[in-house]
Amino acid sequence: MSMMPKQKPSFFKVLIFDFTRKLLIPPAFARDYEENLRGENFTLRISSGQTWSVKMVKKEDDKYEFTVGWNKFAKDVGLKMGEFLVFSLVAKSKFDVSVFAVTHCQRQIEAVIKIEDDDEVEYKNLNAGGKYKQSRAPNGRASKSDHLLELQKSPLYFEVHLKKHQKSRLAITKKFCEAAGLMNKTSVDLEYLPNHRHQCVVLSYTPSHYRTDMAAGWPEFRKANGLVIGKTYSFQFRPRKNVIQVQEVKKTKLPSSSYLISRN
Repeated sequence: MSMMPKQKPSFFKVLIFDFTRKLLIPPAFARDYEENLRGENFTLRISSGQTWSVKMVKKEDDKYEFTVGWNKFAKDVGLKMGEFLVFSLVAKSKFDVSVFAVTHCQRQIEAVIKIEDDDEVEYKNLNAGGKYKQSRAPNGRASKSDHLLELQKSPLYFEVHLKKHQKSRLAITKKFCEAAGLMNKTSVDLEYLPNHRHQCVVLSYTPSHYRTDMAAGWPEFRKANGLVIGKTYSFQFRPRKNVIQVQEVKKTKLPSSSYLISRN
């Protein structure tokens, strides 16, 4: 008879009130595993393998909390009110942290992107290491056509002209899946703009065709947001939020690629 693997000590926290400066460890967990909490320096690790250093402080009332370094972790990971965190003690002074969005789907945070406030906005392909730069106009603003052209170059963006056979399932391009880190995921969070409605959608992978579809949850998302057959919609993966943002593509006349090349 095989032995069940020993479960790692864990606790969960629902993010309410002011969670950005510090986070209290549940008293029951602190009592049962106090000898693992006595060190001052702790490491928090997310699903991508990235780590953050935080301080563990014992208060006068024998309560423990994360303090210095917690604010940076919360900001970098993009924690939001109402999200649900699971902490698993994997070693002395080290926790694995899983983040569940308000949609009840786990956020698989592939990597943290730091947005620089500079004269250029960079679209970074974390898997390939490529950069997509959007130059700004002299007044600091990029034209809409330039912005759209740069988006269309990004592997984290694709458009779909919605057809009848896509009512119940929607195929995702392999290039997009690889760039967004969705190849081994079972679900993804969709957000419709500008209403910001969210829906957790199941990802169905067919190995024989190397194809990934949005399956269960996609019909509900399509109906709830009034997506219309015959219209074109854009799908853009936002690594920071770990969400695919969907919106209707308005018809805009853009210069042809041959025109752009002739001017360079």
